[in-house]
Amino acid sequence: MSADSRAFRLALLTSAAAVVSACGGGSSSSSSPPPPPPTANVAAMIVDGGPVVNGMPIGTINQGYVTITVCVPGTSTCQNIDHVWVDTGSAGLRLITSAFTSQLPATMQGADTVANCVQFVNAFSWGAVRTADVKIAGESASSVPIQVIGDTAVPATAPSTCGSMNPLNTVTALGANGLLGVGVFRQDCGLGCTTNDPVTMKPPDGFYYTCPANSCSSALMPLAQQLHNPVGLFGPVNGVSDNNGVLLQLPSLPASGMATATGSLIFGIGTRSNNALGSAVVFAVGPTTGFIQTTTTFAGGDTSEPASYIDSGSNGFFFNDSNITQCTGTSAGFFCPSSTVSLSATMLPYNTSTNTTSHTYSFSIADIQTLTGNAFNNVGGPSGTCDNVATPCTFDWGLPFFYGRSVFTALENTTITGNAGPFFAASTP
Repeated sequence: MSADSRAFRLALLTSAAAVVSACGGGSSSSSSPPPPPPTANVAAMIVDGGPVVNGMPIGTINQGYVTITVCVPGTSTCQNIDHVWVDTGSAGLRLITSAFTSQLPATMQGADTVANCVQFVNAFSWGAVRTADVKIAGESASSVPIQVIGDTAVPATAPSTCGSMNPLNTVTALGANGLLGVGVFRQDCGLGCTTNDPVTMKPPDGFYYTCPANSCSSALMPLAQQLHNPVGLFGPVNGVSDNNGVLLQLPSLPASGMATATGSLIFGIGTRSNNALGSAVVFAVGPTTGFIQTTTTFAGGDTSEPASYIDSGSNGFFFNDSNITQCTGTSAGFFCPSSTVSLSATMLPYNTSTNTTSHTYSFSIADIQTLTGNAFNNVGGPSGTCDNVATPCTFDWGLPFFYGRSVFTALENTTITGNAGPFFAASTP
């Protein structure tokens, strides 16, 4: 088992479109294949022990990282930042504060620096909004609003409407130097943060704040100033724009896992020969929720999980199955079966009434306490109490799903080979 086996689920707790609705609108001797040669739209991705703090790697298992470059807008004053966690369950670039990021221009409302909150399934982050030019591989975007986590320009303690449990505001807590949100939405909030809630007559909580005299209250934010998925802002490279989504490719793994796995974060879908959809199955994503559907058939009957998603920022398969023993102690949040369990689940689009697409994927769950390394395709845990009435059930297809597959995330308001975004798509090994 990794020295740190925290269960991370970085899918957004509240999707941007949901706010619109609310507002009325192992070790193994095997080695990974060598990284691909440099290509304009390909960033090398690595799953390893994470950034080093005080001489020790501080990541947890199944965290996939890339290196990015951020620059003071319009200048050549830049810094490379390694071990930025790739997350297909959120939107926007979020970096832990440093001497460099504090030089980036802050977004202001009046005399106050705008603060940003991001709420995940089981955590949150808090920081200031600043602007940077962003470069990844050969792609670039200018004047991108980003979140600088732990920025001293905003109060150190987030308001209670942002979060109070499990803050991910340091490199050690996050297990990364930042988070690259390349999910299906273009902004982290969207139209829901541009107008007051018609019921409360206030801006929605949980996104943007101003904090005069260290007293924070929610604030409206124009679309252009909200945190953006940087991919949607990429300009053309040699006449080709790779700005409609991403493709993640990671190697197949042995059951014992690996200490390090290397793969690729590829920008664009259907824009070049290296990112074609091919025979991948396309699953339409709810434009107001970010969800697909899953059906599981385990001992005891079938279960529907209408609030499912594919999320590279989750480090396991997370679903409910009372037949699998749950871990305790330092591995709490994961499953610990007495022997490896072979399972399958059927992935479906959000709109099953009009879209009959489906595919059944097989996977396995091992006892995480018996594994050593950083990259595993067979770990998971419970997704939490649900009833499909007040609380929809969830199947979180985390990073283990990505190993040995091509997994696509298409942005909203795109059309790719006849498929309307937003959507997820995955190959069928």
